[in-house]
Amino acid sequence: MEPKFEKPIIRKDYEALSTEIQEHKDGVVEILPSDKELVRAVIGKRIQDDRGVNQQSSGNQSLPKYLDESTEDIQSTVRNLIGIALEKGIDESIKEAKKYGPFILDALHDALTAKVYNDLKSKGKLK
Repeated sequence: MEPKFEKPIIRKDYEALSTEIQEHKDGVVEILPSDKELVRAVIGKRIQDDRGVNQQSSGNQSLPKYLDESTEDIQSTVRNLIGIALEKGIDESIKEAKKYGPFILDALHDALTAKVYNDLKSKGKLK
């Protein structure tokens, strides 16, 4: 069973993300992106804003499928960063990922997008 975002800091992250997603959705006048694209955009904005998730998950603990071809070291690093997100919050995980460079940061972005989208949807925060 995969770990869930259940700690108070994560619930706070989810509330903030839900608000940011709704604000982003309200600001879109033209074609309305999917909820998953909105989650990706909001997490991407956090990465770009230095405030600190569209690949389908493989069988590898919510890692993007393209990481199946990468080294165990890279997979382990991304899994550890997901663990940081579960323990200390998304922003802390992003801050740590930036130390590894753009590839790891992008992989974390993809992994968190899938995980957060699925979790928010299952909690009824997204339609």
